[in-house]
Amino acid sequence: MAAFVHPAHRTIWLLLPIAILVATACSQPTAYNGPQPRTPVKDIPASGQLKNFELIANNPLLDPKYNLPRGQNGGITAIRDCLYVGSNIGYQPALIVDMKDMTKPTVVGEVPGIAFKGMGVEAIEGVADLNLLVVTARGGDAKRIAAADKNIGLVVYDATDCRKPTIVAKVDVGSDLIHYMTLWRDPAKPDRVLVDVNYCCNGTADGIDLRVFDLTGCPKSCSPKQVAEWGLRAQFGIPQRLEVAYEGGKITKTTVTHDATWSIDGTRLHVAQMHFGYFQLDSSALARGQSCNPKSPTTAVATGYCLSVLNPDLSARVQPYGIGAAHTHGIVKVPGRPYVAVQHEPSSGCPYGGIQMVYVGTTETYAPGAIAPGQGQLRGDLFPKVVSEFGLPEDQVDRCGQNGDPDAASGLNPNFNGGIHNLMAFPNVMFATWYSGGLRAIDITNPYMPFELGYFFNKPPQEVRWCQGAGCKDAEVDGEGIPIRQQGTLPPEIIARSYPIAMNGYLVYADSNNGVYVLKYTGPHASEIPKQGICIAHNPSVVSLGYEPCAPYK
Repeated sequence: MAAFVHPAHRTIWLLLPIAILVATACSQPTAYNGPQPRTPVKDIPASGQLKNFELIANNPLLDPKYNLPRGQNGGITAIRDCLYVGSNIGYQPALIVDMKDMTKPTVVGEVPGIAFKGMGVEAIEGVADLNLLVVTARGGDAKRIAAADKNIGLVVYDATDCRKPTIVAKVDVGSDLIHYMTLWRDPAKPDRVLVDVNYCCNGTADGIDLRVFDLTGCPKSCSPKQVAEWGLRAQFGIPQRLEVAYEGGKITKTTVTHDATWSIDGTRLHVAQMHFGYFQLDSSALARGQSCNPKSPTTAVATGYCLSVLNPDLSARVQPYGIGAAHTHGIVKVPGRPYVAVQHEPSSGCPYGGIQMVYVGTTETYAPGAIAPGQGQLRGDLFPKVVSEFGLPEDQVDRCGQNGDPDAASGLNPNFNGGIHNLMAFPNVMFATWYSGGLRAIDITNPYMPFELGYFFNKPPQEVRWCQGAGCKDAEVDGEGIPIRQQGTLPPEIIARSYPIAMNGYLVYADSNNGVYVLKYTGPHASEIPKQGICIAHNPSVVSLGYEPCAPYK
């Protein structure tokens, strides 16, 4: 006899397979389709467009005279609850922002500087427990800069009162071409601080690419002195600019140092040589305080120098990203892992640039075997190897316009810049400021297959005082001919450009057009961002001795 089934129960049983299918579909992970394409400016909501980020605060850094976002914001750093925001131009100062309440970043002052020089264009760094602030003085209005200040490339401050830093030294760096600088603090001697400065982008007359100055004693007893220098042309005779003509075009390559990053122990200096690529310098003697020749070596295999190329076989270097249109911009070590993230900035327009994940380890070994390519140690410091690359959808050469404009089908304006600028790395996640690509979170759990975890696109302001990028008009001037404003012919773009830093569990960065942003990252690996304190990439031990970007990471 067949079992009786109540009609209502029959309905439930009939619907159950459908319910299971729906539940299964809902539980499936969302398909990953690659990094998020950038939304055209006109379509970005007023509150921004984001994934795995929460917008906590924004201070557009209004210009008091025009009541507009001032624009042309530079690099950032933090000392305790003070955030310093540099300027790309010499007509406005670096600013001091109070971050005591992370939801209300508030401008509380200006950093004194050098008249008509851009203070903290990209590099502005500090060591909080030493009350040391160091700011680059770069570019600016050459006609109006005092002759005595022409080659002043660094200004050193006492930031005991972080809201009122005072100048204690100005450093003549031997050239007015200074570009980036980074700090190295000796983990064995906490008062010892070295700073390297790099010259860009056409090269110095003497072929020197970088110099190192000793800031030990600053800011209390501050007498900076040069302790080392190095240049690719000086050591190898390689021209600072290479031009190669071919049927249909010409390639111009700049080989000078764009930026450099110290290892935590100071024995290595990772150098980004523009269109030449990435390799390492041996700085062991300098780091250990041993006697060494402070001049640049002049032969490939020279010994006894404070700085020299680690592997004189330059063919082992890492070549620039993609098709080579971008230049090698900077290097950030992935903490606790044998990799660096090499950023490649656009040299012009589309195609732009991206990130290379590069193996640089020294403790891994080849597996034994009859056909093994080597035996013993893998020496990634001597033979760095690209294990993956990461770029945005806009960075596809076959979709670029003829003048380097973005893909016409994208709806993006000609002043869109789709290249990486700076990043901060934790063991499994990186946060990158990507110019018009906004802020990106990138999973590097498997460095051989990085993928995007999140993004934030801010809504750019409709107008700024100082235009930046493509589409700027001639500057308006006052009665003495001094520029007072520069408007644009195009709507301002997103320009996420400073190094991102972490403050008390939040991510902070500066957009060149719209000021300071504070975000909370909510995606995978969010726990790697410490809930208290500051994290700063690219400058070992400035936050915590023996760590980068902060404790507990090495």
